[in-house]
Amino acid sequence: MVKLEKRSTQSILTLSPNRSLTWAEAKWIMAIMVAVVMIIAIAWTFVGAWIVLPFAGVEVGLFVLLMYKVTRSTYLKQIVTFNDEQIRVEMGINRRLSSQTIPRLGTDIFYSETERNWTTPKITLHNGSKRLQIGEFLNSEDMALLRENLEELGFPICREHWWK
Repeated sequence: MVKLEKRSTQSILTLSPNRSLTWAEAKWIMAIMVAVVMIIAIAWTFVGAWIVLPFAGVEVGLFVLLMYKVTRSTYLKQIVTFNDEQIRVEMGINRRLSSQTIPRLGTDIFYSETERNWTTPKITLHNGSKRLQIGEFLNSEDMALLRENLEELGFPICREHWWK
């Protein structure tokens, strides 16, 4: 999701990934998966194949861990603040984990895409030797919207494939 907020002295772009699965829905999916796998594993244990139980526990534990990490990553937020002097990029989940600042003067925005559009395009802020990629977690529709918002803010977009 891309939101642009314009104020008198600055513009703020808020970027967040597509969250098609809420945390409550993810917990339901994890609970159902744990219940099904453990019922089957306990049934096999009663039949005499007790060796299935530890592997089922590892499978369920790994599934819950990975589901938690993926769902948590959808709450990542990137806030890009543009003012007359600088561009500040803040990123984090529930709180600011990182913040980087580059001067606005001399900063170019590069839009790079693959030749046959197989992957999501990348938008990178270049200022001399410093490079910051923004919106790396966005889908292609949101990346196009981010590009339009940057053009609306008056930034020229440099394309890798200028003929497209």
